[in-house]
Amino acid sequence: MIDPKQFERGSDFRGDYPRQVNEELAFFVGRYLVRYLKDGNSGAKDAPKIVVGRDGRLTSPAVYAALIEGIASGGGVALPAGLATTDAVCWAAGARQNGADAGVMITASHNPPEYNGIKMVRPIKTGALPGLDTIRPTYLKPYFEADAKSVRAEASSGTALPFPGTPVPLVRDFVHHACGWAPDRSNFTGTIVLDPGNGVGSVLVEPLRAEVPGARIEAIAAMIDGRFPSRPSNPGLPGALDALGKAVRESGALFGAAFDGDADRLFMVDENGDVISGDQLLEAIISIILPPITGSDKSVAFTGTCSWGVVETIQQFGGTPYLCKVGQDTLKAAMQQVKAVWGGESSAHYNFPESYYQDSGLIALMAFWQSLHAGGQTVAQIIELLPCWHHSGEINIRVHSDDWQNISKQVVDQIAASYREGGNSYVLEIDGVSVYTPKVEEFADEAALFAFAPGDEDGQRYRQVMPGYKPHWWFSIRRSNNEPLLRLNVESSSGKTLRKKTVQMLQQVRQLCRSIGEATTEVVDWGTLKGLRKKAAKKK
Repeated sequence: MIDPKQFERGSDFRGDYPRQVNEELAFFVGRYLVRYLKDGNSGAKDAPKIVVGRDGRLTSPAVYAALIEGIASGGGVALPAGLATTDAVCWAAGARQNGADAGVMITASHNPPEYNGIKMVRPIKTGALPGLDTIRPTYLKPYFEADAKSVRAEASSGTALPFPGTPVPLVRDFVHHACGWAPDRSNFTGTIVLDPGNGVGSVLVEPLRAEVPGARIEAIAAMIDGRFPSRPSNPGLPGALDALGKAVRESGALFGAAFDGDADRLFMVDENGDVISGDQLLEAIISIILPPITGSDKSVAFTGTCSWGVVETIQQFGGTPYLCKVGQDTLKAAMQQVKAVWGGESSAHYNFPESYYQDSGLIALMAFWQSLHAGGQTVAQIIELLPCWHHSGEINIRVHSDDWQNISKQVVDQIAASYREGGNSYVLEIDGVSVYTPKVEEFADEAALFAFAPGDEDGQRYRQVMPGYKPHWWFSIRRSNNEPLLRLNVESSSGKTLRKKTVQMLQQVRQLCRSIGEATTEVVDWGTLKGLRKKAAKKK
């Protein structure tokens, strides 16, 4: 059974198995993808080649096999990679490995074990460097709607379709590619600890040991198990990095690195086992990448939930910051338009233009390790030099109402209006609403502080942040497209102000939900501010 709503999703197919994502959906996605590529969206008109990888979830082998059968039934050629990371599949598509015209990854990324999904990309050429384009589920919707009953009968008839059995070599080649960001790796020494979290990132461990023979690379939770018994597939959840921190301390390692379920995101702890936030790692890599670049073309793109410390770090090293909407598609587009030398999200996605603008946990790891080797500092010393801001992390607020989409939209709109009327803040409506306080004489309005940028003349997707401004505090709030959630980020230069403003924002959201739709709210993720749970509860 196919859930039609899957074809309305923005970036990938994803949901719980088998209700939302299953073998039937995978078969037809494979079939429709071939049609899409044949209809003028690929250089291969007759038999598009599609590299296909999968993660280690218990349901992934069946979904993977069904998708490959769908590709074959549509007249395409599947290049099965077997167990592979998402960044390896994206690299293979971008590099057109084995003549690939597109890439598909079977994964639900950081979601719980009962979920699965299908990500699709194809190589494109825009500007000076080649990139990758996400093939959205909506692109395949016309084929789904036009599908004849006879085609569906074929899928359920039990007819055996060709299934290539020998995986194409992929992971080892990708690891070698990623290690290009660490040219001195043959001289690396010391110990690091990797934590794939029972995810498919485990396939990277042995090839990485071969690439860095002088270092000791230890691994915990390295057996692939789709139940994720050691920790959640999302390393960003509270306590998920505790075991990694302990292993680093016990082994005297330089640092520890963890991957999410499909290993395209990187999370780290320092030599003391202390967690490095996504913003801190963004800032650290910016401080590595920008200084060697000569000339004035040093643009960096980042998403609007990132710390203002990211802006300060970019400007400190002579770069130009571009703030954009949350999401890989918008970030990659912004990077290509402004010719960014690097980009990233606070959610631990790090993007590299020289590798098709893809986000890669392993490339970020190698770039960081190279800098650590060359600089002679400890990780904690590098982090200590970064700007100091107090950030809430992303707080997720569930809206309990069947009319949650309308209520969430009105909440965001009314919050934007209230601060605009207040007159002492810059109100930026790129992704939900972001509000920066206070206003200063040097910047008369939002357009003066957040200037329109090349390729987005109406300023709805990304803006250039002009130098000379530092907020006392700021927040962003946006609504989820697929879940009844409002996502809140708050930051201040003062920890006391952060706690105070966060409580005020939570109260405002709660009151607006009640007044707009008589809806109750519940904080389901407190970000970094777990201690606010009791304080907020007392103010209900």
